[in-house]
Amino acid sequence: MNITQLTTLVRGEVITDEAGLEARSSDFGRMIHRKPGAVVRPADTADVAAVLKFANENGYAVATRGEAHSQTGQSLTEGGIVLDLTSLNNVLSVDREGLTVTCQSGVVWRSLVDHLKPMGLIPRVLTNNLGVTVGGTLSVAGLGVASFKYGTQGDNAIELEVVTGKGDIIVCSATENADLFNGARSGLGQFAVITRATMNVRPYKPMVRRYFFLYDDLDKFMADARMLMDTDRCDFLESWCVAAPMGFRTVGDEKQTFGEWFFPLHLTVEFDPSAPPNDDEVIKGLSYYRFTHVEDEPIHDFANRLEPLFVLWKLAGYWANKHPWMETVLPWDSGKEYIRNVLAILPPASLGGGHILLWPCKGTTSHVPLFMRPKDDWVIGFGILPGVPKERIDLAVERLNLASDISEMAGGKRYLSGMIKFDKEKWVAHFGEMWPEVNRLKKTYDPKRVLNPGFIIYEE
Repeated sequence: MNITQLTTLVRGEVITDEAGLEARSSDFGRMIHRKPGAVVRPADTADVAAVLKFANENGYAVATRGEAHSQTGQSLTEGGIVLDLTSLNNVLSVDREGLTVTCQSGVVWRSLVDHLKPMGLIPRVLTNNLGVTVGGTLSVAGLGVASFKYGTQGDNAIELEVVTGKGDIIVCSATENADLFNGARSGLGQFAVITRATMNVRPYKPMVRRYFFLYDDLDKFMADARMLMDTDRCDFLESWCVAAPMGFRTVGDEKQTFGEWFFPLHLTVEFDPSAPPNDDEVIKGLSYYRFTHVEDEPIHDFANRLEPLFVLWKLAGYWANKHPWMETVLPWDSGKEYIRNVLAILPPASLGGGHILLWPCKGTTSHVPLFMRPKDDWVIGFGILPGVPKERIDLAVERLNLASDISEMAGGKRYLSGMIKFDKEKWVAHFGEMWPEVNRLKKTYDPKRVLNPGFIIYEE
C-alpha cells in the first residue's frame, strides 16, 4: 500500500508536501539529513497504533519525533514515516492529593510547568531545557539538577500508555506489564512509542536562593559537591567547566588555544519567604576559590533560568551550528582523572560558543533498568557540548568519538541523546548484562524492527 494511503487510516494530519517533509528531515545535531516519505501528526493514541500496524504490513520504518533534540538522527527516517508526537499535547488530569499528573507524551515540559503552577505543584525533576517533550526525555532517562534527590524523570513515571512496534496499545507500570514499562523508560523508542504518562509531582516553595561559587581545583569542587549532596543541604546543584584562555601553544604541526580551567558551582535552596535560608549554614565548610554572588528569585524563573543563554546562543549562531554532543556518566574516582586529562588537551576555542557540563549526582537515586550508568554510590556526568561549523565537523567528530571511547575505558556509560557512533560491540558493552533483555524486548514488541531502525545493532 502506498504511503499516501495513511490519510484514510488516521484522523490526524498526514503531511506529504515537500516543505513539510523537509522541515522534519534534520534534528538538533544538524549532522544527518533523512527525508521521510510522510509525516503523521496523530490525533490520538489510536492513530499511532494505526500507523504502526500500517508500517508492519507494508515494510515502512517509523521514527518518533518530539522537538527533535537528538543529535544522531534518532528522530529521522529516510523514506519512512515520522510520527510527530507534538500533536499529542494535552495535560489530561492532576491528582492534587496523590501528587501526580497525567499528560500526553507530546506535552512540552515548559507547558506542563505552567499548567501546574496555579496548583502549587511542580515536577520533581526538570531538564535544563524545558522546550523538549515529556515522551522524548522519558525515552532517554531525563536528567536534571534535582536528580541527586529524585533520580531521572523516568524514575518519576508511575504509569505509561504505549503503542508497541506491532501496533498494540498497552498500559504499563511497575506492577502491570513491567517489562514493557522498563523498556519504554530510557528505551530510545526502540520497543514502543510513549503516548501518555502519569508522573510524580510535588508541592513547591515559591522562592529559591542561588549561591554562585567558583572553584579553581577539581578535587575541591568534587569533594564539596559530594558533601552538599550527602548532607541534603541544597535542593538543586549544577556546575560546568570554563576556561581562562591563556593564548596559543604548539600541538603537533599546528597552534592551538589552551586555557586554565575553572568550575562554577550553583547551589540552590528552595524556600518560603517567611523562612529564608541561613546563609552561614548553607555555605559552611565549602572550599571554594571565590563566592561570587547570591540572589533570590521565584522558583519558576529558576526553572527557566537557561532561556537567556539559549537566546544568546541563537543570536551568536551557535544554535544553527552542528552539535556533536558527547555526554557520559562516569564513576566518581576514575571520572575525576578522566575529566582532568580531557580538559588538559581540549582547546577552548573548539567549543564554538558551547560549554562543558559537569553533573555530580548520587548513583543510587535511579532505578530505571535501561538507563545505563556506573554501579557506584557516586557518579559524575561530563558533557562536551560544542557548536561546530560544517567546515570543522569531521575533525570534531573524530576527537569527540575518541573522548567517548576513553570515557568507556574509564568505566563511563554514554547518555544516549547525544552523538552516538556505536558498532555492535559497543552496544553489547554499553548494555552489559541488560543486552539479552534489550534483544528480547525488540523481538517481543517490535519483531519487524519498524521503530527507529539502524540505531541499535541487535543480534540477528
